[in-house]
Amino acid sequence: PIPKPFRILSLTIAGCLAASPAHAEVRLPKIFGSHMVLQQGKPVQIWGWANPGETTTAQLGEAKQSTVANDKGEWKLALPAMKAGGPYTLKVGGSSEVVFEDVMIGEVWLCSGQSNMEMGMKKFHISPQEIAAANHPGIRLMLVENRWTPRPQNDIEGTWKVCTPQSIAEGGWDGFSATAYYFGREIHQTLGVAVGLIDSDWGGTRIES
Repeated sequence: PIPKPFRILSLTIAGCLAASPAHAEVRLPKIFGSHMVLQQGKPVQIWGWANPGETTTAQLGEAKQSTVANDKGEWKLALPAMKAGGPYTLKVGGSSEVVFEDVMIGEVWLCSGQSNMEMGMKKFHISPQEIAAANHPGIRLMLVENRWTPRPQNDIEGTWKVCTPQSIAEGGWDGFSATAYYFGREIHQTLGVAVGLIDSDWGGTRIES
């Protein structure tokens, strides 16, 4: 058994630690990341978490803006609209700093739906040739993991990737959404700007969810 004085000391230390405010590093949801695309011609909305009352600053190219986190540690700010281009570096900092590289400005599309949208590139009979030719540095892919929850979430699981034969064929339902890919490729080739595709779909689900 632990002697009484040491038990009291241990409880006192534990109580002090519990009462001390937890230090929170500056954090952004996973929809932000290196290789992402941000929408052209619209104010760039950026949000995340930090210590309550902490000043957070975001810089993208020459644009820079600051805000203060609320009592829950939540913050949000907007950078001016930008024309298509890049790559840029996005830096977001306060007590700590987050840096995202190879950020493009272009067209961003949320590709949602049921099985027709979810069906991946490897499901099609012409997919070997199409996958092998899917080298498009100007197309960026975000595949959102299917994860059921009864409550709305403030974050997702997923990572931005450059479109390559490997990234277009991995994950999801036998790869990235074929419908989304062909749609994005057409926009990229027609407009000549970077395209970001967010593949968030699940066969048999309702549009409300």
